Amino acid sequence: MSVPSYDDLTPSIPDVSPGDVFASVSRLLPDAAPVGLAAPLERSGRSETTLYAALHGAALDTLRGIARDFSPRLESYAPADVVLDVSGLGRLLGDAHAIGAELARAGAPRVAVIPSQIGARLLARARPGVTVAASGEFERLLGALPLDLLRQLAAGDPQPFEVLQRWGLKTLGEFAALPSTPLSTRLGPRGIALQQLARGIDPRPLVPDPGVPRFVESMELEWPIDALEPLAFVLARLLDPLSTALERADRGAAALHLHLRLTDRTTHTRVLQLPAAMREARVLRTLLLLDLESHPPPAAIDVVTIEADPAPARIIQYSLLERALPSAETLATLNARLAALVGAGRCGTPALLDTHRGDGFEMSSFGSVAAWSSSSPVASPGALGSILRRFRPPVAVRVTVDRGRPVRMAIDRQGMPGGGVTQAAGPWRTSGGWWEARPWNHDEWDVTFNDGAACRIFRDRDTGVWFLEGIFD
Repeated sequence: MSVPSYDDLTPSIPDVSPGDVFASVSRLLPDAAPVGLAAPLERSGRSETTLYAALHGAALDTLRGIARDFSPRLESYAPADVVLDVSGLGRLLGDAHAIGAELARAGAPRVAVIPSQIGARLLARARPGVTVAASGEFERLLGALPLDLLRQLAAGDPQPFEVLQRWGLKTLGEFAALPSTPLSTRLGPRGIALQQLARGIDPRPLVPDPGVPRFVESMELEWPIDALEPLAFVLARLLDPLSTALERADRGAAALHLHLRLTDRTTHTRVLQLPAAMREARVLRTLLLLDLESHPPPAAIDVVTIEADPAPARIIQYSLLERALPSAETLATLNARLAALVGAGRCGTPALLDTHRGDGFEMSSFGSVAAWSSSSPVASPGALGSILRRFRPPVAVRVTVDRGRPVRMAIDRQGMPGGGVTQAAGPWRTSGGWWEARPWNHDEWDVTFNDGAACRIFRDRDTGVWFLEGIFD
């Protein structure tokens, strides 16, 4: 007598091939795009916040020495290519153009700064000087490069390139435009991998060289913590040896990467870009705590890891005749406290918006300390013409009108201009924003009063109320 097992009672699961899966999707979604081998390639994307720089044109040891002064995450390729991650240098050096200019000033003959490792290597080899391109733009630059350039970088079987040459392809753009499914049929996985490189898609993340020192401190907690006060003690334990290591290497932190592993098996990551290279543990702890006040982790913390991006230490020369400016640590701490108090989007420097609204602006983050203490000459108010100091919000006033023109303005606030109008220019009718929550429909006037003050007033055409918009200096 035989007892049936579970395998005997359970029907077997048939083998499903990739072709059966594609056919099932095509039956269920007849209007969808064809599904094939090209799908993984089309889904391959890149982070918009990642920025890589490739150096070329000098000895490998020279390029490594230049790259170490900017980032510890660098990878070298024989005989003369170095790729480094420069994502954390925005607050210290500026945008991608400024980072490329600093790398060239440090001695790199050819520099390419784009969001792709392989694309940066190709552009650094093909174009002299500094090449900077944003995501979406560097694909056009890659498409114009010759196909032989990719052949020099892609080691391995040269047969795919011989086939592409017989097909009459000469540029990377022509190779990248080929349909992926027929290409895979003719050249196999090697052809798809080469096409990904031609499209600027990195096959793997950047793997830093082991010889480059990294400034990392980590601590696994015995008990999870969910408050900032106990976390402050943990950050102090980690930042003290990190600050000592930076001081011994004569480096400062250009950016801090804080990784918090939570009890729900997720990671809460914060990147703190510093306006100047600094290494004081108390200042760095204060900046991290203020940032976590605005962006707290959603669960309790198990593991805390801090990594610092090193940068050359600052050399400060004070003047005997001029008053000393506040230090970078003081300014950074003040800015972080203000951002935690009023909100991250309400503290910074105002920047005009490309809009017809007269008072349209946004708050952008402050630049580097080099920009704060720049010695470039500042234009005098007279060279800039009249300056309108706006009131936010505008002040309601009482205006007497004669034959459609304002002749007198009264205001309840002390110290504000008013009285009889001696000259009036206008009206200038502006309207817009009907598609937004704050539409406007104004008749604006520039007026001067008996005491010589010049102001801009406007009448809201929807309500008929007059407002004082600003005063001219």
